[in-house]
Amino acid sequence: MDHLLAWAMAALAASLYLLLYISYLRAVGFKRQEVIELITKATRGSNSSRTPKERDNNYKRYEQRASALFDLKYAWRAYALPLFLASTVTFFGALAGFVKAGDSPLPSELTLLFNKLPPTFLAGMAGAFLSGLWELIRRHRQFDYSPDALHRMWQSMLAAPLIATLLSAALNDEVALIVAFGVGATPWRDLIDLVSEQARSTLKIQGSGSQGEPPTLHHLQGMTRELIDSFREEQITSTEHLAYADPINLLLASNVNWVRILDLIDQALLHGYLGEKCERLRPFGIRGAIEATELWTHATQGAPEEQTKAQETLGELAKTLEIPAAAVNNLMLVLSGDPQLTCLRSLWVDSFEHDESTASAGEPVRLPSTMAEA
Repeated sequence: MDHLLAWAMAALAASLYLLLYISYLRAVGFKRQEVIELITKATRGSNSSRTPKERDNNYKRYEQRASALFDLKYAWRAYALPLFLASTVTFFGALAGFVKAGDSPLPSELTLLFNKLPPTFLAGMAGAFLSGLWELIRRHRQFDYSPDALHRMWQSMLAAPLIATLLSAALNDEVALIVAFGVGATPWRDLIDLVSEQARSTLKIQGSGSQGEPPTLHHLQGMTRELIDSFREEQITSTEHLAYADPINLLLASNVNWVRILDLIDQALLHGYLGEKCERLRPFGIRGAIEATELWTHATQGAPEEQTKAQETLGELAKTLEIPAAAVNNLMLVLSGDPQLTCLRSLWVDSFEHDESTASAGEPVRLPSTMAEA
């Protein structure tokens, strides 16, 4: 019964990840059903001219694809390794804390080894654990408790203490512990950027000769820092990347609301042609490529009165954008024939469920939700 508290506390800390996963299982089932429904609905427009048998075969094929994509990220097999690693690192980290406190439940060999760890290392690990646990709980609440988040948890608990120890080495003991804890609690991406910048500055390392495109996602409405970081994890760092991303894969990877994903892709498509000038079109009611091509449709296919008003608006757009009217017309033609926009428009229309049985009663259409808004 010696050191029972140490064993119990270490086991409890290590089991938190598994307990969160068990409570997450029911949400995963709902999320799977929702993703499959979205993918099935997305095929409706392309299957409208096919026979019922062909439509059924296509639905089954898309459902299988959705299940495969979903299982790739959320099946229990994907959680086995990160759960084991995160629990193991946390278990031994907690035991190391008890060793430093003088209540070692470990054999003498391991006790001597753990006693060699500096206090700043354990302070950094504690900061990484508490910060990472808070992030996992936040993700759990938003139904985004992914294996990737667990992998980042154990990796941060190993790497952040090392950096914390190095950065606090020149400080006195009291301040060093506080700094080490704060460094450990710093998000891993920010910590790496800080260390990399300091190393480059100290060693006077110049960047590579090739210059990349500067970030552009922040030009889109609704693109918060958290959302930019989420897309960055999926290698989407510019509006061009987002404009031609697969919305289904993006839904699975980012857990962002389906309608928001379509809206952001719509904005990104227009930004790819106009850049920052897109912001000038918002007072005209044009936020993305769909609105722009709707105006073109009115100008070319609408009633005579609609065509007159739309042509006047196109002329004002040319003045606002400071480009010739012919360039605006050509832009609208190119956008109208863009296959990505054609697909996006179909997905956007199909994203608003409308029950015909209640349509006559005047009930509003219901937007599709995601588990994150449940």
